Amino acid sequence: MKSNGPASRGTEYFCFADPAGFSGQKAAMELVMNGLAQRGWLCRSLPLPVLDRTGGGFPGLRHFMAMFLAWLRAAQLLFARGSGLWLGLGQTRASFVRDAIPVFFGRLGLGRSRIVLSLNGSLFMHWEKNSLDASMFRFLLKQAGIVTVVGEGQRARLIAWGVPAGQVHVVVNSCDMAPSSALAVREKHARAAEVDAAVHCLFLSSLIDTKGYPEYIEALHRLSTLAGPRVEAVLCGRLVLRDFRDRFSSVTEAGQWIEREMSEINRGARVRVRWVKGAKGADKAALFRGAHLFVLPTRYAVEAQPLVLLEAMASGCAIITTRAGEIPTILDERSAVFLREPTTDALVDELQALVADSATRARLANAAHTRYLDCYQIERHLDQWEKLLNPSGKWRVRGSRRNGG
Repeated sequence: MKSNGPASRGTEYFCFADPAGFSGQKAAMELVMNGLAQRGWLCRSLPLPVLDRTGGGFPGLRHFMAMFLAWLRAAQLLFARGSGLWLGLGQTRASFVRDAIPVFFGRLGLGRSRIVLSLNGSLFMHWEKNSLDASMFRFLLKQAGIVTVVGEGQRARLIAWGVPAGQVHVVVNSCDMAPSSALAVREKHARAAEVDAAVHCLFLSSLIDTKGYPEYIEALHRLSTLAGPRVEAVLCGRLVLRDFRDRFSSVTEAGQWIEREMSEINRGARVRVRWVKGAKGADKAALFRGAHLFVLPTRYAVEAQPLVLLEAMASGCAIITTRAGEIPTILDERSAVFLREPTTDALVDELQALVADSATRARLANAAHTRYLDCYQIERHLDQWEKLLNPSGKWRVRGSRRNGG
C-alpha cells in the first residue's frame, strides 16, 4: 500500500497520559503511532505522567518532578515548525493543567492548524455548557485545528457548545488484534453447538466495578443454580481503583469478594470460572479466540468506545453489552445484545438465553465479525488518520522509520 508519510513536514508528536495501568486512550494513540511509523511517518511520543491515587494523599515530589521533566521534553515543540502535535486531551481539571503546557508549546511552535486534540473519554458529555469544566475544556479545544471524537453524539455536543462543525471529526476506534477468518468463526460456534459442549464466556477489561464485572460474576453465580448447557467462564483483568467506582473501596476488598464468589460458583457442576489477572498479546488473543460470548455490562460514567468490544468483534464473539457512551456507534441490534439495564437480573436473563441458543450466538457473532471487517479494520483506521494529519497528501515518503519517545 502506498503511503503518504510527511517527510517534508517533520515529526508527528504523539502526546498522551501514561498511567501505570492500562489506558484506552494510550492504547488507541499508540496503535496509530506505530501504524503510521510503519507507513513511513516520523513519529515521536511525548508521554505525560499520571498521578497514582490508589494510595490517597497529596501528590509527592516524585510526581511533580516527573511532570516537570515531561513538560521540559514537550518544550521541543517550540522549535519544531513544520511538524505536528496530536494530543489525547484529558477531561478533568488536573488533566487540563497537565495537557495545557504541551498544547501551548505546540500552538507557539507549530501553529494552530498543526494541532489535533482527540477525545477518547466521554466525561464532557455530563457537563453543563456554562460550567467551569466545560469552559476550560472549550478554551483548550480552541487551540487546535482539528478535534476528533469517537461518535456522532460527542460531535453533536461539541457543535452545540460552539465548536465549529468543520473542526470536529468522528474517528471510530480500531484495534491491533488480527481478525479471525470467517471460517474460523463459523467453526468455533459450530463446535459449541455440539451435544455436551461447553459455552465459553469472557469478561476482559480493567476491573473497575462500574465496568460491570460484579454483575458478570453475580450472573454466573445465578446461572450455576439453573439448568442448561455447561459454561466455562473467564474474568480477565487487573483490579484498579479509579474515579466513578461505586461498590468497593479498596483493591483488597474487591479481590476478596471475587475469590469468595468464584469459590461458591465452582462448587456446582454447571459453571466453572477462573480469574486471569491481566493478559496481553498472544495470551489475550487466545482468550478472545476461544470465547463464544463476550460480556461487558458497563455503566462506567465516562465510557466512550471500549477497544475490547472491537477485539471481540474481530474474534467472532457474540456480544452482550450496554448502550453506554459511544458503544452504539460500533454495534447495533443485529450484531450485539444490548441489556435493557446494566443489572445482574437483566444479564442473567440474556446469558441464560444465549447460552442455550447456539443459532442466535452464531448469528450475532457472524454479524459482529462482518461489521468489523467492513468498517473498523486497522488499515482503514490508519487511512483516515493519514487524511486528517496530512490532508493535502503532498508529502514525500521517507521510508519506514520511527523515532522513539
